[in-house]
Amino acid sequence: MDLSERKRKILQAIIEEYITTAEPVGSRVISRKEQLGLSSATIRNEMADLEEMGYLIQPHTSAGRVPSDEGYRFYVNSLMQRYKLGVEAVVELQKAMEERVSQLEKTIRKAGALTSMLTEYASFVTTPKPLSKIRKLELIPMEHSQVMLIVVTHTAKSCILRTDLNPQECLELTRLLNDQLAGLTAEEISREKVMQIQKAVLEVMPIEPQALVDIISFVYDTISAMDSADIYLNNAKLILKYPEYSDVSKAREIFEFLEDKENLKKLAASGAGSGVNAKIGKENGLEILKDCSLVTVDYSVNNRTMGRLGVIGPKRMNYSKVFASLDLISSEIDKILKFYITGE
Repeated sequence: MDLSERKRKILQAIIEEYITTAEPVGSRVISRKEQLGLSSATIRNEMADLEEMGYLIQPHTSAGRVPSDEGYRFYVNSLMQRYKLGVEAVVELQKAMEERVSQLEKTIRKAGALTSMLTEYASFVTTPKPLSKIRKLELIPMEHSQVMLIVVTHTAKSCILRTDLNPQECLELTRLLNDQLAGLTAEEISREKVMQIQKAVLEVMPIEPQALVDIISFVYDTISAMDSADIYLNNAKLILKYPEYSDVSKAREIFEFLEDKENLKKLAASGAGSGVNAKIGKENGLEILKDCSLVTVDYSVNNRTMGRLGVIGPKRMNYSKVFASLDLISSEIDKILKFYITGE
């Protein structure tokens, strides 16, 4: 439902007041804002309408209102003013991001720490995926119907497969697989590519289809594991700064959740999309994050996503400042990565 201009201004004033104070906002507080020029009675009526429409919540009968998840969502999508970072913050960021590319991971981690410093919320950053390429494969016959498969990228991994390949067949299959797979990344081993490999191999030599599937699966799993990105959390303790987490048991639960890397990776993976994106309260789909907001942005090179930067904080976070910070920092990471990869 469209909101009138007056309702929009009142909703914006309530959310921004609540972001600052963490206290339910009453009509008298809003009426003191000179730019509105409205009486307390008028504001009370409009607040009642906004509550009925689902944008505000009244925690207690005699209390003021606080924004609902829907209210925050409307604010982020339609009301939020663009935040301008101070000159000092921009200069500090650009200075810090001018690390030499030989220290790329250190630079990415510093970007995550700077995000936390600028926004005053907990932050995370995922490292760029290495995108390992297959250099070569080798099949070595062993005793008792076994074959050792070795996959070489920037490192080497091996496994033992049970199959009746003889030495000559191992040699021929090694040649065929190298012709088809050498130089590929995990992303390039598609279902179509697997079918193409199977056809090429079976046209030249008889081999048990399952043995071929096992070989290709191991190759794919090996280089996929090598390509897994790491993730770093910064300043989870900042959660204690906000009254929403003054309850010790609640704070402990969120700490434990964020300090588990697998939880953090799943959380990071959920925040996808173009530009800076926010998931507010229940939009995160997890009970433990119902009072939190997650704001993320991808960093990339040549339109290819390399990693993700994110901020976690209370629903009443300063969205405008967080959006501006993530937008600026991700663009600086883009520049660093482009130079690192292309030299430009």
